[in-house]
Amino acid sequence: RQEGRMSDSQALADLVGAENDGYATLIALLDDETRSLCAGDAFALEAKADAKLAQVRVLERIGQQRRQLMARVSQGPAPAAPALVESLRVLHERASEARRINILNGRLIDRHQQYASRSLAVLRDAAGLPGLYGADGQAAHNASSLSRARV
Repeated sequence: RQEGRMSDSQALADLVGAENDGYATLIALLDDETRSLCAGDAFALEAKADAKLAQVRVLERIGQQRRQLMARVSQGPAPAAPALVESLRVLHERASEARRINILNGRLIDRHQQYASRSLAVLRDAAGLPGLYGADGQAAHNASSLSRARV
């Protein structure tokens, strides 16, 4: 029984190591995404989106395996090895960093979308075209189109 516990502990350490490596890869992809967003490089963003999604799926699979194994290992009498505790701390830091960068990138994407929407509205208004529906499903009205409607 002790031998099974040791192999489970080693398997857990291996999974945590793989997950740490996976988060390091995801952070690098997110950093690349940030640079592409700042540069306005839509083609690079599209290519990076596929790689980021694939990496997230790998991390989800490894994380699920780790949680299942942790539940099994934690039922035993042996405490976690200090190296495993440190690896889990690093894992938590990397996951938090990936989350932080992803939130930042989401904000950058929102800004780009707002800018593009405003620019399109100005161009449509200048061309005398009717307003479009907004993201909320409501017709987008601007002052000049309302003024024309009253005349």
